[in-house]
Amino acid sequence: MCDDRLCSDCQEYCEQCDERYCPYCYERHACANTQDPCYRNPYEGRPVREPFTFGLEIEVDGNHDTDMLRNHRLIAGWCPDGSLHHDGSLEYQSEPMTMSQLTEIRRLVERIATDTDNTLSGGHMHISRTGRQTPARWYWALEALDGTQCEALNMRHMTDTRWCELIHGDYCGKDTAINDTHRHTIEFRTFGPWHHDTAGRLDAAVHYMHAMWRFFQKFPVPKLKTRDIQAMSRVAATQAINDTNATTAGRRRI
Repeated sequence: MCDDRLCSDCQEYCEQCDERYCPYCYERHACANTQDPCYRNPYEGRPVREPFTFGLEIEVDGNHDTDMLRNHRLIAGWCPDGSLHHDGSLEYQSEPMTMSQLTEIRRLVERIATDTDNTLSGGHMHISRTGRQTPARWYWALEALDGTQCEALNMRHMTDTRWCELIHGDYCGKDTAINDTHRHTIEFRTFGPWHHDTAGRLDAAVHYMHAMWRFFQKFPVPKLKTRDIQAMSRVAATQAINDTNATTAGRRRI
């Protein structure tokens, strides 16, 4: 484990390898790298004009219905997470998904309930990487959002949480809003936990990410000005939030 001085109550015991680890070094723990899920390509066998995919890391803090999540076809794998401390906590990794699967994953999220308040958990989102999807572009997009928009999109980089700081030029690690260390995806750690209380924000969050992804795809690097990115980001967020609110209201009337 790492060299941080921690009491025994702050350390976790791994039943697989009989070693201890702490919340700050779980990713370096020997067993952490043996539980990577096997993902399916959602576009396999069909032509693709625009290969946008998104995937979720759904951290559930506390006891919950594990069978419901483990047996769902959109869940690729699961593992413990060192940042979660309540008994029964797990992180679930989804398959890469297309926009056509958004309704299905939202319905699953609507069914997630725990016996804790989930304040320590997150709901990181991965999107497909291309040469035009740069972390700097996404930095300016997120920086343009105001507090009301962030809340409606379940984003928390404007709060004091240490797990997703939005800092210009800092796009590496487990405490950044934008993590650029993955080979095939860009990870957005700004998203808060996904469960029955936040499921209503998932549609807006994914539609916003999709709109910005498509916008960036249209312009080679560095053919975009910061002011254009920020203007588009505010418009995309407003549109995604308004459309989702209208759709939700329509579902309630039916």
